[in-house]
Amino acid sequence: MGIHDRDYYRESARGMFDSWGRWGVTTWLIAISCGIYIAQLATVGAGSPLVEFAAYNYEKVAVGEVWRLATPIFLGTGIWSFACNMLTLYWAGSRLEDRYGHREFLLFFLAAGIFSYSAEFLAQLAGVIPPGVALGPWPALLAILVVYACHYPHEHVLLFVVSIPVWLLAVCYVGFAVLGAGGPGNRVPFSAYVAGALFGLFYYRFELHLSGLVPSLPSRTRALPRLRVVRSEPDESRNEPVPASVEAGPPQSIGADEPFETRVDRILEKVSRFGQESLSPEERELLFRASELYKKRRK
Repeated sequence: MGIHDRDYYRESARGMFDSWGRWGVTTWLIAISCGIYIAQLATVGAGSPLVEFAAYNYEKVAVGEVWRLATPIFLGTGIWSFACNMLTLYWAGSRLEDRYGHREFLLFFLAAGIFSYSAEFLAQLAGVIPPGVALGPWPALLAILVVYACHYPHEHVLLFVVSIPVWLLAVCYVGFAVLGAGGPGNRVPFSAYVAGALFGLFYYRFELHLSGLVPSLPSRTRALPRLRVVRSEPDESRNEPVPASVEAGPPQSIGADEPFETRVDRILEKVSRFGQESLSPEERELLFRASELYKKRRK
């Protein structure tokens, strides 16, 4: 069976928007954000009770409403801005989710938002910037863009009619965000933008794995019975003893000299039995490399 015959790679070769059917973390984040934004519009936009409850507010965080360090990333500030945010999240986020896994990407997105708005709170607490109210996912999105650009710096994207490398796009995004902070219609100070970009840079540079810091939920995977290997009965014409049943030992580790496709098959079998969360970072990287290899073969 060739590498292109496997279900995993047939799924990887789908069109851009076909992956909505998988309902990964990125799709769920967009769906939740869309639902909240529709509720905002239905309850008087910026004056919505949702905004009053979930937006970052220095004075209210200072008296203990710490959830406001996380909830602003699910709020929107305008239809055009919101559409651009969701497109950016889908474009870059879905690629990083494939690389890091569902759980790790979700923790990264939430941690980037919390870190950014916490940095804003500390800057206002220190008197660097005046206290205020802020909302929007851009600090977390900047973290996503920075990590994406670090992994794929030489990929090109079409910006209007100009093709530019991803690294330049990320620099432009960060620059425009920081320079435009505090301008008309901008609800996020520069400190949160800078913090988001720095979080992404440190996440990539030091290879942080947030999943290891958060305990996993109990697995519902049913324990499989241990296999027993029974040798066939020998020919009675021979005077050979019948070997006893031998209990199968633990699986052998995958050697570096094992064929690439065989290693991929073994990892895919592990995914089918125990799910993606059972994979190690090395196994995720191998699957990602195989997926990229197949995509190149299809072009």
